[in-house]
This record gives sequence, C-alpha cells and structure tokens, in this order.
Amino acid sequence: MSTETSTEEKLKLACYFEVSKISKFVCENNTLLGELEMDKNAKQLIAELVWKKLQVYAEDLEAFAKHAKRSSINTEDVKLLVRRNPSLVEHVTKMAEDLVSSKETKKKKKKIEAKEVKEVDLE
Repeated sequence: MSTETSTEEKLKLACYFEVSKISKFVCENNTLLGELEMDKNAKQLIAELVWKKLQVYAEDLEAFAKHAKRSSINTEDVKLLVRRNPSLVEHVTKMAEDLVSSKETKKKKKKIEAKEVKEVDLE
C-alpha cells in the first residue's frame, strides 16, 4: 500500500466520521419530523458523495489557479468555485474579509508588543 493510498483512505475515513457526526446531530435535532435514525448504508453513501464532490472541487480549484498562472490556490479561486450559489459567495467573502482583518489585527498587536519590548530594553 502506497503512502498516497493510505493517506487517501485516512481522509475518506475522516470524511465518513464527520458525515456520521453531522447525521447524528441532524437526526437528533430535527424539529420538523422529530427524532430520526439514519442507517449505516445511508451514511456511507452520503460520505462517498461528499468525497466525490470534494475531489471535483479540488480539481476545479487547481485548474483555476493554473489558469491564473499561480501555483497556489487563493480565496478568489474559492469564490469562483462557489459563484453559482449567491449565499455561499456571500459567506465565503465574509470569511475571507474576517481572515484578512484578523491577520491585520495580529500584525498590529505584534508591532505594539515589539515596540513595548524595545522601550523596556532602552530603559
């Protein structure tokens, strides 16, 4: 078994585990029909569908970056990926803005801390 295969199998297993957790939560907190149950085959099928969709997303993101002559995927590629779903575009845009603002806040905080350290060293 190659490293790539074992990594892929680990990721698939993690995908199934997360689908199971989400399914359990949704079934327990369903307000429309009351508490539900989901059998193992349904969870496996959903996990496989999620896995296949993630593979397509990964290929699309790589293609977008390559088309832009970049070797890394950025937020613009993700926005392009979700462009047909306005609510997802809005959510991804907000998340990207939040990340930028939190990075700026951290940079400002580091500058202030560095300035305070210099002032202490000078005294």
